[in-house]
Amino acid sequence: MMRTWLQPKKLILISGVILTIVLVAISAMPTSAQGSPMHPTFPLLDAEGNNVVSSNEPVSTLETCGACHDTEFITQHNAHGEALYSGLQAPSGESVLVNSGNEAVTYLGETAGAEPNCFLCHTANPNNSARLDALAEGQLEWANTATLLGMGIVEKSEDAYLWNPDAFDETGNLLPGMIAVQDPTIDNCAQCHGTATSDSSAPLTMTVCSPQNGMTFTTGQVFAPGQIDESGVNIAGKDALTVPWDVHAERVLACTDCHYSLNNPAYSGTAQTDLDHLTFDPRQPELGEYLNRPEHLFAHSSADETGDCTTCHNPSAAHSWLPYSDRHMEAVACETCHVPRLEAPAAQSVDWTVVAATGAPLTTCRGEEAQGDQVLVTGYEPVLLTNEEGKIAPYNLATTWYWVDGQDQPIKIADVRNAYFEGDTYAQDVLTAFDANQDGLVQDAELVMNRSDQQALIATRLEAMGYDNAHIAGRIDAYPINHGVGPSETAVQDCQTCHSDETRLSAPVVVAALPPGGITPTFTSGNGAAESGDLYTGSDGTLFYQPKLDTVNGQRYVFGHSRISVIDWIGAAIFLGTLGGVVVHGGLRYFAARRNQHHAGDLEEAYMYSIYERLWHWLQTATIALLIFTGLIIHRPAMFGMFSFRGVVLVHNVVAAILLINAVLAAFYHFASGEMQQFLPRPHGLFEQMFMQARFYLQGIFRNEPHPFEKTPRCKMNPLQQMTYLGLLNVLLPLQIITGILMWGVQRWPEAAARLGGLPLLAPIHTMTAWLFAAFIVAHVYLTTTGPKPLTSIKGMIMGWEEIEPQFEAK
Repeated sequence: MMRTWLQPKKLILISGVILTIVLVAISAMPTSAQGSPMHPTFPLLDAEGNNVVSSNEPVSTLETCGACHDTEFITQHNAHGEALYSGLQAPSGESVLVNSGNEAVTYLGETAGAEPNCFLCHTANPNNSARLDALAEGQLEWANTATLLGMGIVEKSEDAYLWNPDAFDETGNLLPGMIAVQDPTIDNCAQCHGTATSDSSAPLTMTVCSPQNGMTFTTGQVFAPGQIDESGVNIAGKDALTVPWDVHAERVLACTDCHYSLNNPAYSGTAQTDLDHLTFDPRQPELGEYLNRPEHLFAHSSADETGDCTTCHNPSAAHSWLPYSDRHMEAVACETCHVPRLEAPAAQSVDWTVVAATGAPLTTCRGEEAQGDQVLVTGYEPVLLTNEEGKIAPYNLATTWYWVDGQDQPIKIADVRNAYFEGDTYAQDVLTAFDANQDGLVQDAELVMNRSDQQALIATRLEAMGYDNAHIAGRIDAYPINHGVGPSETAVQDCQTCHSDETRLSAPVVVAALPPGGITPTFTSGNGAAESGDLYTGSDGTLFYQPKLDTVNGQRYVFGHSRISVIDWIGAAIFLGTLGGVVVHGGLRYFAARRNQHHAGDLEEAYMYSIYERLWHWLQTATIALLIFTGLIIHRPAMFGMFSFRGVVLVHNVVAAILLINAVLAAFYHFASGEMQQFLPRPHGLFEQMFMQARFYLQGIFRNEPHPFEKTPRCKMNPLQQMTYLGLLNVLLPLQIITGILMWGVQRWPEAAARLGGLPLLAPIHTMTAWLFAAFIVAHVYLTTTGPKPLTSIKGMIMGWEEIEPQFEAK
């Protein structure tokens, strides 16, 4: 039987027809339905479960979405359950809303409630402004309905909301395409969380440093794909900022790619944190179960403290160039180097102790400067603090000032406003106290609580409302920075950024230019910053925070930055004392030699050092000198800015390995050849012989007396040298080698290093030993000049043959 094959031309034609049919079918879908095409149409139900078209009541998301989804479960597992207002949270717990029309401020109490707004996150074009206006107007039950304004589903006429019957079919369901149900997009998240967009074509614009701008206000974070220099923001040095606002946004990542639902089966499969014996957990929810009960607790958020950048990135593969990369990953968060600065301003302080004419608090932002009627964004470097994992991470410190009662409980902002206002205008005594230019108005610039009479006036008015002992308090909140990540070329790659005297680890940050009432704020409870820094006041009254990240619980030591001053002072004193003693002693020898002309007698050459001894000696000398020099650069890199810190560390480690190998081989040689006895003093008469040698250096050498113990090939060292080398080879060198190995191996054997005190103890011991080695080298080099001729010993160590006085060799 013959097989019939389609000709290639016919096959291509049929494939094209099928493709055309598919494309036509896709194009026939409603253009507004940008969400899931699988989501069915549905009715909008009120709180009683009735269709809103017939009841004309506000829509209930719990009833509407609850027809298919377990809204009770979602409400209980919802990270946004308490964040319905997208407003500034006051210290007293009130949410503050700003009306989009007249900018009037409205305060919502703690008990003001509304259902979760599913439309806000799961529809393509929610009307968040209308929702906020409804909340500000006190129409809490209509807030979710207001979110649908502009979609053709509901309209607002004066104060009433009217449902459009034409948006529903005869069964009461919404017509197809009226609502595009979708996974949350970047634009959905941006409505509450700050400046974020997925649009790379339009220049980015934003409201600079607005309290209503979410995380962009508290941290300066912007999540956008466009380049900073192409934005519509007035930024200093903008032309040079040819990088995206966030590299993840540029590479088409959405918020939900990282902040996905914790029980989403598309992202599951790894073992739970408490199942250490598993690398894969097969017990995952089915897709239908997930759609019924999607957790609204999200990964890489406060609901999931285990996630970090390593969920997607392999830091070891990208940081092989970094010395001690594992140690860095354990001690430093990725954002510390990859978000070195923010090009948007962020809150510095929010002052609730005074009330502007609109009812809003006064805000001050870091990273911006006034230029006439405009604001120039200068950006800022975040302060480095210790995060929950014990890592160094970037934060913005925002200080809040507010009134509290005698029990230190925040006073309601609405009552603070009433203390300033009578009706819609400032009370007369308040006007008198704050109207500095006496023009009959209180401008925002005049609302400064810098006098005791102003503070006493507001306190008295608050006490008249029933608040006992009203006074000002302040708190400092640390807001973590995780977005605004730049490309790799913008990351910190200069080691001296942290490993130097002037380092980001201790860079002070302004807390407040002028604290209201002169009050010093306190850090919020659980804030690691309180344990790793100090608050201090500058000469002009500015309040600063000074981090001290190298001394947290005594467990962190940063090379080039962390130092124990007393160790350096003692070591330097020993070194300089030795150097000074050599200079004085050498000078006295010089003048004594001129006064007492002395010529050495006949000298004979003796083969003093084998070729191996000479090679060992000079190699050891070179490595010790190089180790001291590179160690000094590592210890004080600011003094040697021309050297690469990373390169110096590498050289230091390589040379240390050479020294160790050389020392082991030399020990084997001296033991095997019997030359080790040269370093061992004879106990009998040792102290008397040491005294004789010391007396020669202190007196006899100036009188041209002969050496009491001239060296020979069989006895190359005098008793004083033998004791010195005994301590050097058995105490100083092993101590330096052991501490050096442990410091090098901190990331490899952390437990062993920790049992011996860790870097905070090992590093100072290593430093002190280095000072002693430096002092020994000075003394050793000088004492080589005390032979028959100044260069006799040095020539002998180079050539092997050394000139000695024959009478000593005959002994």
